[in-house]
Amino acid sequence: GTTRSSDINSRMVLTITDDSSLSEHLSRAGSKLVVIDFYADWCGPCRSIAPIFEQFALQYTEAFFVKVNVDLCTQTSALYGIQAMPTFVFLRNNQEVGRLMGADAAELEKKIVRCIADAGSTPSYSPNVATQEEEQFLKKYFHYSRRMQNYEDEVAQTLALSVIPSDDLKAQSLERGKLDEFRLVKNLLRWFKVEFFKWVDTPECESCGVVTRAASKKKGTPSKEEREFGADRVEVYVCDSCAKDVRFPRYNDPVKLLETRKGRCGEWANCFVLCSRALQLETRWVHDETDHVWCEVWINSLDRWVHCDPCENIIDTPLLYERGWGKKLTYVIAFGADHVRDVTWRYTFDHFKVLRRRSACRESVLLNFFKKLNARYEKTMFVERKKEMDRRYLKELIEFLSPSLQLREGSEVEHQGRTTGSVKWREARNELGGSSKSPPISVVLRPNDNELASKYFRLEYTCAKDEYKRGNEVIRGWGSLLNKQIDVFRNEESDWKMSYICRKEGKSIGELCWSLDLEGLCIKTLSIELKGITKYEDGIVTATVCCGDVCIPLHDSSKLTLESPKDGRVDIKVIFSGGTGQRAWQNAQLFRSELKSSEPDMIVAVELK
Repeated sequence: GTTRSSDINSRMVLTITDDSSLSEHLSRAGSKLVVIDFYADWCGPCRSIAPIFEQFALQYTEAFFVKVNVDLCTQTSALYGIQAMPTFVFLRNNQEVGRLMGADAAELEKKIVRCIADAGSTPSYSPNVATQEEEQFLKKYFHYSRRMQNYEDEVAQTLALSVIPSDDLKAQSLERGKLDEFRLVKNLLRWFKVEFFKWVDTPECESCGVVTRAASKKKGTPSKEEREFGADRVEVYVCDSCAKDVRFPRYNDPVKLLETRKGRCGEWANCFVLCSRALQLETRWVHDETDHVWCEVWINSLDRWVHCDPCENIIDTPLLYERGWGKKLTYVIAFGADHVRDVTWRYTFDHFKVLRRRSACRESVLLNFFKKLNARYEKTMFVERKKEMDRRYLKELIEFLSPSLQLREGSEVEHQGRTTGSVKWREARNELGGSSKSPPISVVLRPNDNELASKYFRLEYTCAKDEYKRGNEVIRGWGSLLNKQIDVFRNEESDWKMSYICRKEGKSIGELCWSLDLEGLCIKTLSIELKGITKYEDGIVTATVCCGDVCIPLHDSSKLTLESPKDGRVDIKVIFSGGTGQRAWQNAQLFRSELKSSEPDMIVAVELK
């Protein structure tokens, strides 16, 4: 478990290589300063600072110097909350007195000298005591934690069950006769987004039905009734048609939201947590300091917390906000019924940059605050529950050490910008995404061995389900088998209960392409059918099939069959353009179909000789 030395009282650097050794050595250190270097062999900055760390160990004999390999000591690293390498943790009497991230030799030496000097005097402040500014920052988290009991209320859950089609959702979520929790959450998200809740940019006038303008917004004073339902903020708009004031109370009572069924991300997440708890799914409410909220659900079969965004209808895509929306995350905190967790590291791939942005509160103060908050819950927690929560927490901390675990490669959703809210609103929040073009996909399909043996290849895509079917294989996501896509997305209309693919809002043109490699094959027939080509106003959908040196147009929702075509590459291209007005992007659609449809909207079939 250790190398270089078997005793912490040696002046050499002690290297820890297993999770059982550190605590034993720390107990021998007593009140002396211990400097721990959490490092990784693959980390360049760790390698560059290593000889300097050795030099400091020889120079500053008043302290003990320890190195911990994060890849070999995952539990130890998780318990100390290590998110980036190198991280130097300073301990005295087994209590953290300081921390430094990064391979800055000068800063490291300053920290060592300061901590050694502090040993001879009484510190002017405790590293865990919050300043007035930090107290103000942390206050909201205490308030949020108390709010979680609203979702545990039996009456509230019963009221939620009265509006949720729970029997239908559970029936749709069966896997070999057993309820699949992941499917249940997915189906609940879909129902909530498509059929139940409504997004509000600006409210409609109740008198004449006209949608108000954002420019008329002003701050209102909550009425007594509005306050009773948790509305501490009220937005007031002026109707252009009848000049009446239109109130938009920002309700926080999830039961009230079962009635109003509308709002922005705060209302969506708030109401969804109640619906999820009503179905007995263990659920967290997640607060992002950069102004968004979503949920996490514990899935027993996966043995982990799963990200859910109800207003986007997206599940298990934690890097959506950083990679897709372009958010600069800082603090992402999850609130459960009996615990609070800092889950920032699930939602970022670049831990070091996030740590640099976290300036509102010292890490030791934040850690101490959540530790005390959780201690309150643990006082009334059953022993078995505490054991389970400790197990989950440790597993979660270990997960956070590896950003690659949050990647969902091949997921088009991971790279998409925000879809809820007007373009102007999303643009003002910088949540449209970092690039108008999606990352290159470049999938080229070719018949596999089984298809070659049967002399038949068939690919189907069903827009309502957003899935491809190839033989017995089901592939999720419209973008997962594309060769190319530029400024297109799959849209769902909750009011009309329709789904389709179109170009992105604000874009004049959109393009996508599927590609097949039939090189060297003797082809009997090639048939391609694209359904749901829909055009409004002056919208244009141009679909072509290019095979060898020939390109053939596919007319509106028609089927093309080629007899004995030349072998080679086949490209199925669709271009969206035209349209008029603010909704021009919606005037050209592909695969328009009802959300309840199970019929394929695209069929590509190849029969070989």
